[in-house]
Amino acid sequence: MRRLFLFFIAICLVSLCFSDDAEARRRRRRHRPRRAKIINEKKLFERIGGAKAISEIVDEWIRLNLADQRVAQAFTPVTSKPEKLGKMRRNLNDQLCEIADGPCQYKGSDMKKTHIALAVSEDQYLVVSDNLVRVLQARQVSEREKNELLARIGELRPEIVADTP
Repeated sequence: MRRLFLFFIAICLVSLCFSDDAEARRRRRRHRPRRAKIINEKKLFERIGGAKAISEIVDEWIRLNLADQRVAQAFTPVTSKPEKLGKMRRNLNDQLCEIADGPCQYKGSDMKKTHIALAVSEDQYLVVSDNLVRVLQARQVSEREKNELLARIGELRPEIVADTP
């Protein structure tokens, strides 16, 4: 009987030690702001404006890059033949659409080969990215969508930038 009594007291002491800690955790949990769950949010593709908006973004982006003297020389292999320029435009459109979770599917061969053929250096990559930001700002794409799109494109950076010896 005495052992049972001592065992009961030991259990009570242990529970008292941990009850304050548990109560503090419970209070912290209650005071945390709860985030609203996002239900049925549209895809990035739809939030940007769909296929038409992406097509316009790509057209303006290409126009800016060809007019920019800092990167225009990298596009000379493509601009020498109109069919190559058209193919690059279609590939960029499909790629941007796919990156934005749209229904398009990039059908280009090997992306790394395409961009190395254009000889895109690190500095040129930054200029091309800056031109894309300008186009997105001009089209009044919200900050959230712009940042999300740029982050997804940034993941492709190692494949886009040519290694310079």
